[in-house]
Amino acid sequence: MKKLILLLLCAVSSFSLAATQASDGSNLRDSIFRIYRSMPADTVRTQFLKDLFVHNIDKDWSAELLDSALASAISMKDVESELALRYEYFRYYTFRLDGENMDKALALLKEVCYRSKIYDNYFSALHYMLQLKGSRGDTESAILESQKMREEAIRLKDSRGIFLSYVTEGKAYVFARNYEKAIECYKKAAELTSLSTEDELMVHQYLTSAYYLFNKHPEMIAELEAQRRIIDDIIKEQPAMLDSYRSKILEIELMYCKIYLAVEDAPNLKKHLDEAAKFYNDDSFSSTVIAYNFSWAGYYYITKDWDKCFPQFELTLSAFKGTQPMYEMDIRRIMGDAYADAGRYKEAAETYRVAVLKCDSINKATLRMNEETVQANYRIQKALLEKEIGAKRFWQIAVGGASLFVILLVGGVLRVSRIYRELAKSEREMRESYAVVQAADKMKEVFLHNITNEISVPLHSVVTLSDSLCQRNDLSMEEQQEYSAVIRRNAEKLIDLIFNILDLSRLESGMMKFNVQEYDMVQLCTDARMQAELQEGISVQVDFLTDLHTQLVQVDTVRFMKLLSSVLMSPKGRREPYAVQYMLDYKSIDELRIVVTNSPLLMDVENERECEIQHAINRLYLEAFQGSYQLCEEDGKQLIIITYPIKSFS
Repeated sequence: MKKLILLLLCAVSSFSLAATQASDGSNLRDSIFRIYRSMPADTVRTQFLKDLFVHNIDKDWSAELLDSALASAISMKDVESELALRYEYFRYYTFRLDGENMDKALALLKEVCYRSKIYDNYFSALHYMLQLKGSRGDTESAILESQKMREEAIRLKDSRGIFLSYVTEGKAYVFARNYEKAIECYKKAAELTSLSTEDELMVHQYLTSAYYLFNKHPEMIAELEAQRRIIDDIIKEQPAMLDSYRSKILEIELMYCKIYLAVEDAPNLKKHLDEAAKFYNDDSFSSTVIAYNFSWAGYYYITKDWDKCFPQFELTLSAFKGTQPMYEMDIRRIMGDAYADAGRYKEAAETYRVAVLKCDSINKATLRMNEETVQANYRIQKALLEKEIGAKRFWQIAVGGASLFVILLVGGVLRVSRIYRELAKSEREMRESYAVVQAADKMKEVFLHNITNEISVPLHSVVTLSDSLCQRNDLSMEEQQEYSAVIRRNAEKLIDLIFNILDLSRLESGMMKFNVQEYDMVQLCTDARMQAELQEGISVQVDFLTDLHTQLVQVDTVRFMKLLSSVLMSPKGRREPYAVQYMLDYKSIDELRIVVTNSPLLMDVENERECEIQHAINRLYLEAFQGSYQLCEEDGKQLIIITYPIKSFS
């Protein structure tokens, strides 16, 4: 009775601490330890620290709670508590994606599990470890280690370890995009006997995801029905468990909605949306809120109920809150398609514009991270080289000191000692730098993996909806062609923008490769005029003025032709007639000049951002060859002035 009262007091104290939320983390930690030291040395205070660790796992000082709890458990020889605490250490480092310490924590957990012959926590930790390895792209290693995990579980006669090994191998196959093998592993896991209810739900959920990625909707529906039957049976026996499974039921119903949204089955979609509404609330996870509101938006899109459709799209977008940017961009594209389908072309254009701008920002961030990674790798190589040079210098000095040992014994020892200290300091600094860079590499790998997953699933949805839009029976052929043209035009525009951003990034980072050869600049300008005049569906007048007959230069003909085309030719999508004039002459004895008057690139106010990117590409390309690119105005005319050096030939 005394122990029970003490436990209740500890719980009240912990809730009080959590409720006050002290502004200073160290004050909260100190308060926890004061309460801990006032408690008697038994399993209650060990559990007290463990519970508070779980609530504060995001704080770095929470590891101190585990240290004290573990010391107490070991001193009392409480193997069960030691086992639970070792698993919490693994969770602490997993929360921070600290791979090196995760390995160490797993090894210590394994030792305790083998000693106590209780293997559940060990196999659970190994399951998460191999999933992380597979998510980072090392799928072959994850598959092999999951098979070794199964052999180990069979040897130890641990049924849950065998179950987790099949699930782990299946997840590795999913990361490798081998969905048939993944489904085979999940089915083997489901066939095992004596599975707990949670394990049954887990394997059915994984099968549902695999069938979804494999586009097997009937099998996916069967797995969802199996999950719902399990939960319904539990609730039938224990009605109080309904609250525990509300989020799970909502997740199942939203998966139904994904299926019927993909096949545009409005009645079944509405049926499961109504069922999902019984379990939905605004406090759900953001991903659930997004899926729920998007399913309603999709239903109203299919039924053409535009008054309800667009507010649901707005609710969906408001739920992102800066997370999942690629998914948000694709939702905006679908919303733009809905506006276009509703005949609200102005809103559609604005929605597409915002989506393109967000895509531009995402690509810039990705390119910036890649550039930082390249720079970090360069610093690592430089540090390793400096370390090797330092080591060689050390041995040279050591050999020299040994040869002069009799004469310069004291001086030699002091010199070697000083150099050794400098090298040790340098090595320590390099190790610290290497650890920082290694952490940055791991963060980059996780980000690229998440981005890859975010691109693949939403892009499949966009393609499916675009195909469905073109194949609907209630649209005339002219309307289908018009919608297809709009989709294709926006896609081409987006692709051109991405390629231009990639070119700009390569030029800015100095990583652009050129194919330089000797060529006649007069002929290049003539070819550019012919290419501009041959544009289909546009009336164009291009005047090329020059007194030169020939002038050989060192130039990348493909990229220089692309530069000239960008300032002479009308942007894609424009059909208005125009006239442009350009002149080639000598600026000086060793430099050519091209002056372009009334360039379409200066007139395109609708695509100002794309024009700025093209100007930047042109300027950086010419600067790479010691040329220049200027925009100016003279006598009311807008000019582009290009200079290019004349190289001497041997």
